[in-house]
Amino acid sequence: MKKHCIPTSLLQICYGITALIVFTSTSVAKDFAPYGYDRVFSPAHLLKVELTIDEKDWDKLRFQRRSLLKTLRTDVPPSKQEKQFDYFPAELKIDGVEVGRVAVRKKGFIGSMDETRPSLKIKLARYDKKKTFASLDTLTLNNNKQDPTDINQVIGYQLFRKAGLAASHCNFATVSVNGTPLGIYCNIESPNGDFAKRHLGTDKGALYEGTIADFNSRGLIRFERKYGKKKHDEKLEDIADALEETDDDKMLRKLGKIIDLDEFYRYWAMEVLIGHWDGYVSNKNNYLVYYHPDRERMGFIPWGMDQLAEDNNQFWGRGFKPPKSVKADGAVARRIYQSSEGKERYFAALRGHLDSIWNEEEILNQIDQLEKLIAPYQDQSGKRYRQTGKHFGEFVKTRREEIETELENGYPEWTLGVRDMPGEAEKRGECTLHFEFTMIEIDDDQKQFMNASGSSEAELVTDKGSVRFSDDEIAVRKNQGWGGGSYTLQISRPGDKTGEPSTIELTFPAGRIRTKRPIAVDVFASPASGRLLNREGNVGEEGTAGMMTGILTLQEFGKEPGDTVSGTLIGEFYQFLN
Repeated sequence: MKKHCIPTSLLQICYGITALIVFTSTSVAKDFAPYGYDRVFSPAHLLKVELTIDEKDWDKLRFQRRSLLKTLRTDVPPSKQEKQFDYFPAELKIDGVEVGRVAVRKKGFIGSMDETRPSLKIKLARYDKKKTFASLDTLTLNNNKQDPTDINQVIGYQLFRKAGLAASHCNFATVSVNGTPLGIYCNIESPNGDFAKRHLGTDKGALYEGTIADFNSRGLIRFERKYGKKKHDEKLEDIADALEETDDDKMLRKLGKIIDLDEFYRYWAMEVLIGHWDGYVSNKNNYLVYYHPDRERMGFIPWGMDQLAEDNNQFWGRGFKPPKSVKADGAVARRIYQSSEGKERYFAALRGHLDSIWNEEEILNQIDQLEKLIAPYQDQSGKRYRQTGKHFGEFVKTRREEIETELENGYPEWTLGVRDMPGEAEKRGECTLHFEFTMIEIDDDQKQFMNASGSSEAELVTDKGSVRFSDDEIAVRKNQGWGGGSYTLQISRPGDKTGEPSTIELTFPAGRIRTKRPIAVDVFASPASGRLLNREGNVGEEGTAGMMTGILTLQEFGKEPGDTVSGTLIGEFYQFLN
């Protein structure tokens, strides 16, 4: 039989093709989704997310907390600060599809923090860089703790996109952990490089998150660069410089070279129209800023829209009644609104939204559809209480009339004075405290500290050395208030040196005391608070040497005379400089 030889050149071609196929198959992303990107964020699609995680890791994750004090510190820029949430390994299933090993952490800040139903960030590609689901390598799942209707974020982001502005896609997901259903979450498109490519056409710029941040000397330090080169940071400073220009025309020209002003007017008007009180123009919070290298301009992107349908801001004070048609607390909006041209262009953008975007019938119909979609699962989310605003559907019905009626009398003035940003805050050291004492009989009406017998051991460590507390005096006070009031504990060392703190003070709520469970200590919207004082007793602000953040664990807590109270505090302390 005659043998047929295959030419060497043909063999080489075959081997090359085979190698290319093998290389390509191993280098492309492993996308597990049976559908595309559009469906994973479709408002009509209820995503099913199932996580399996070690129970000990889950407990560690859900009890972690983002400290406001650490967030406010100015001695270390946000992008260089130690991350406050840790990632833990878990197994993920989406819509019944096994995605495999992923990394998950808690997310959120102040009002959205929760120990039972935490908001979650899931990194699909943490252990396999090519793993994706419907082209996504990250899932952002928000618990809607401050929105018991669950609908605000889905509607809010959609209205921004409808106005031609860059904004995340968003829909609903049911989430379960180790088989326990946690109810309805919002599945929000993560603002990262992939987001920038999809919405802005390039990821070569820089993305910043504004958390209690603004374009002035105190606010600039708190911008966190999420990605991009450090050289773009100077654009934030350029905005602050432009706002200092006293001539209105020159200010707008300077600002227009740094910010896409047409886009900003539409962004500003949409924040106001939907009542996003905790965004940039009303609260200098919950927003993103993106530097677009092709346009050479900065643009604003909405974030954190769980609290809508509200014209007021709890931080403005009771004496100020805000207009319906404009908010101008953020530095950019405030300065532009002081100019006639800026005012005209803002209201032109607002009228444009009312004419082309604000379709009441369409919005109300969608709200009705969304509520029917999630109704069977909302009980799993537990009780949540609306902290601000009204139901978005009720807000929509009257919004147009409220704004148009107000504008019949001309453009309203913005009379709220400039609110100071929190001043510079620097870390001063770390604190470890162990205490045990016998509860005494407390006169609730006396409002004074009463000495208790017990013992304690504490150490404050600073860059100048350590300060130890021993042979300490322990005093306790019962405070009247909501939910059963609170207790304040003071541990003071006698014969303290001048310039060194003499007293550690802890305040924690009576109604939320759980022994052997961590209690967060911080300065605002936290179960407990702590201070270092220059002296003992009822001390005001002038006697405060530092504010504390950390974790308090009560091993025992008896409220009756003779009961034992014992616990441990591990934390850090910071000082506001101005």
